[in-house]
Order: sequence, then structure tokens, then C-alpha cells
Amino acid sequence: LASPRDFEVPSAWFDEYSDSQLVGATSPERDSAYGNTWELIAKFGDQLFTSVMSSSPFDVVAWHGNYTPFVYDLDNFSPVNSVRVDHPDPSIFTVLTCRGMMSSPGVALADFVIFPPRWMVAEDTFRPPYYHRNTASEFMGLIRGLYDAKSGDDFGPGAASLHPMMSGHGPDAVTYEKASNPDASRNPNRVPDSDLAFMFETSLMLRVSPWALDNPLRDLDYCQCWDDLQPAELPQHTPM
Repeated sequence: LASPRDFEVPSAWFDEYSDSQLVGATSPERDSAYGNTWELIAKFGDQLFTSVMSSSPFDVVAWHGNYTPFVYDLDNFSPVNSVRVDHPDPSIFTVLTCRGMMSSPGVALADFVIFPPRWMVAEDTFRPPYYHRNTASEFMGLIRGLYDAKSGDDFGPGAASLHPMMSGHGPDAVTYEKASNPDASRNPNRVPDSDLAFMFETSLMLRVSPWALDNPLRDLDYCQCWDDLQPAELPQHTPM
């Protein structure tokens, strides 16, 4: 869980830097004196817009409200997990959530989730993230170390994956084989402090930018990580 006390906010501050020569100046005049101004850049609709300002954008005095910039050390997160059987839903790793104004109760607009260092001790349980389809879009990435649903060097720090809503996904074949070994769920397993992954989950569809689609680092063979999966041998069920 993420404790509110671990979210650090700055003390109120402002500055009064300005260039009095540019107050009321025309666009050419502002451009000629660009070196003494502040450039404000905003992104809207996949486009960047810029404006030259004659004063610092941080000159607001007596600003008041509930929206404050903050920093949070992900290493302060205190994970919750199963201590007997079953693999809980990944929502137990939620750091921040954003409620949707028009969504149904219990449906978040977006969640920020991490997969932190932790103990996994559940018995007779498939401990990695289970195979599933989701009504939400999932964008996850690796910050450091390894991710417990991926193996090998194909998914290192800086790598990310996007699974749109209702697209099936889960651990790769190598991870499945290791986790399916009966001995894998008999002994406690520690996700080391060197591992940390994150996920953004949203009830909305995510559009992939042309930059990402055309990026030479895109893994065109990503789906092959499941090619070697074999049908599971399910235990026999005796009807009551």
C-alpha cells in the first residue's frame, strides 16, 4: 500500500523574474529577444505548441488548491499478498487511482500499479501473473531488474508492452514451465530488491503514436514468447 505520508510536496514558492522590455511587445520583437524569455511548451492532440513569455511561468502568488506537484519513492510501497493460497488480483499493487467522472461505480479511469520487491509464499498456486483477458487496456514496463512474468534478455529495463482491452496475455512459456513445477510453490520465493516493474491500466482504449509504431526497437516477434506453451494438464474433477 502507498501511505499518504510518503508523498512529498514542495513548500509554496514563486519567483518574480521577468523581462520588462517584452511587456506589450509584438511577435517579431519577442522573437528577437528570445534569449531573455521563457518558452512555454504545451502538448495537445499529439502536437506541441509553444509560446514565448516575458515573465517566469512560476510567478503565481498565493496559489491555493488540492492539486499539488509531488514525488513518491516507489521503494516505500508496502505490498500486500496472499499468505496461504491463490494469486490475488494485481489491483493490490495500486499506487494511485483516478476515478472516472462518467464511468460506472468501481471502474477507474486509470490506475498506476507497480510490481515491487516482495515475498511470494502461496502454496499450490501459480505465482506469476495468471493468463487473462481484461476489459481495461494495460501498458506495463520494466524499470529495473527482471519482471516475474518474463524470462531471458528480450524484456530488459526500459522495455514496455501494451495489451489492449480483451487481448489475451500472460507469462511467457519459460516462466510458465518454471512456475508449474510442483516444487515452485512449496518454498517461499523472494522477488529481489533489484526488480521493479510498473503498469498503467485504463478503462479507455489507448492509441499508439506513429513514433512508437515506426520505432526500430519495436519487438515484431513479441507473440512468439507464447509459441511453446503446452496445454495444461488439469486435475480430474469428480462431480458431487
